[in-house]
Amino acid sequence: MNYRYSYERVEMNNSGWSPLGGFGLSADRYREIIDRRAAAGWRFVAAVPLEMRTNGMLEAIELVFEQEAGTV
Repeated sequence: MNYRYSYERVEMNNSGWSPLGGFGLSADRYREIIDRRAAAGWRFVAAVPLEMRTNGMLEAIELVFEQEAGTV
């Protein structure tokens, strides 16, 4: 079985309060993106960290989706 892949970048937002002090980062849109892609026949595979601050907080992630080749 062959698959094709699609990727979508999600930027983190400065929101909320981090228990370690300072403001936290959150990706508010990821659920909406995964639901939208699932409705279009894509399967969520992974979230890959793309950019990270020196303190370890993520700046951006990439959502990875797959679909059988030949599926519209």
